[in-house]
Amino acid sequence: MDHPRLRAVYVANALSLSRVPLALALWIAPTAPRWVLGVIAVAGLTDVLDGWIVRRAKRRGWEDGDVGAFAAHVARGEVLDGVADKVFTTSAVLALAFFARPPLWVLAALTARELLLLPPFLAYRLVPEDRRPKVDFTAGPVGKATTFFQLTALVLGFLAHDAFEPTAAVAGGLGVLAALVYLGRALLRDDAAQ
Repeated sequence: MDHPRLRAVYVANALSLSRVPLALALWIAPTAPRWVLGVIAVAGLTDVLDGWIVRRAKRRGWEDGDVGAFAAHVARGEVLDGVADKVFTTSAVLALAFFARPPLWVLAALTARELLLLPPFLAYRLVPEDRRPKVDFTAGPVGKATTFFQLTALVLGFLAHDAFEPTAAVAGGLGVLAALVYLGRALLRDDAAQ
């Protein structure tokens, strides 16, 4: 089926996937501030655009009375978006660790959300699909704020700016809060399914 909303979801998924090669591109010139800033800016832009495209397609589906037609595609895209974000963030933090050598607590703060969510996410994915509850993996306001502060801190870290460590601390605090929100959402959904 070739439908404009379905094509929009494919475009959004392609934008999400583009963050994987961008994660590798950081390693081309990690000590060149303009390069790093450009790569992180493009990654951030793809993250904003993929979400905007999907929300727009979903809104049009609601307006047309076609509420669930693309739900499976959108759900796969949500997981894909999250995985692409994690790959990009992990690559950027590793590059920063290798080339800038920040304190260990800063690296932990920058990856707090990912470190806290990886075990439950893997456990969730190991449960057979027909036996696991549907969990909403879309980023809420706290998750989006975490991503913003992560990317900002990474840029500041590569630029060796004085605001790097305080911004990383904010990203870490928001990351812990975002992880708690995701876990709470999953637990509430699991309770509702029982």
